[in-house]
Amino acid sequence: MASTKGTDKVLEKIQESLDNKNYYEAHQMYRTVCRRLIKQKQHSKAIDILYSGARSLLEHKQSGSGTDLSLYLIDAYLTEELSVNDESRDRIINLLELFPHDEPGRKRFIDAAINWSIKFGDSPAGDPALHHYVAELLWKDKMYQEAESHFLAGTSASSRSYGKMLAEWSSQDDPSKRGAYLARAVLHIRDAKIAFDSFVAELASKNQDIITDTASYRPTPNGDSVEIIIYANAPLINFLQLLILMVQRDAADLFVVLRNKYKNDLAIEPSFEDLLNRIGEVFFNIKVQRPQQLSFLQDLMSSFFSQPGS
Repeated sequence: MASTKGTDKVLEKIQESLDNKNYYEAHQMYRTVCRRLIKQKQHSKAIDILYSGARSLLEHKQSGSGTDLSLYLIDAYLTEELSVNDESRDRIINLLELFPHDEPGRKRFIDAAINWSIKFGDSPAGDPALHHYVAELLWKDKMYQEAESHFLAGTSASSRSYGKMLAEWSSQDDPSKRGAYLARAVLHIRDAKIAFDSFVAELASKNQDIITDTASYRPTPNGDSVEIIIYANAPLINFLQLLILMVQRDAADLFVVLRNKYKNDLAIEPSFEDLLNRIGEVFFNIKVQRPQQLSFLQDLMSSFFSQPGS
């Protein structure tokens, strides 16, 4: 009881400091009271106060102090071994909404939160819902490259947003490179059709002349014909459209023919060869010789390919 009264008195003093715009004093008192609570194993109360304190300081435009308490909150999560759930995730998301986009501490907070979700969530890459939110946040700030890895580790809704972001990103580059941006999503296979459709819909909404014609295409000799769209001056987009059709069918021979036909266009990005080799192995049982040493990113992509139905 005495401990509770003591904490309440400190919180009253903190509020007075905030009202008087003495933010440094408030920040230090937040840290002191939470350190004492954690030492007393009152982790839940410490977490509530850290969250409230971080919000207050960020709302008062004290981003440095707000960052410090936000990181302290993640430390408390780790000490408590708190699992990822709606409440623990929402605290993080609510704080991220308050961070200025140019606050250097935001990235540190994002990294700490993702690492916590790796340890105490169900996904080895980190919580998908948290990744999705972070990806959307970074996309909003035009931080396309930073958003990309979070979209790849996100939810089922991430592929649609990822496709739209890639279309927006590609609009800042030479039009001849549009397909290379789309390939970043499609060659990772995860919800490739969703990402493809989202990309071309966004692209066509701003470049109506990109769609020139349609054609009948038969993915396998004995299969039914399907209508495909011909995209003007976008060979890689046409390639990716055909590739998506092929991985849904047993079309190994056509896969080899398709790669050969577009090999000059695919040469724009050296990493495409390894990704296509993996697609050939997983979907068409085409074995290839691979180097023993793989980069971290390639290992990550390999884990995606091991679940073609996801």
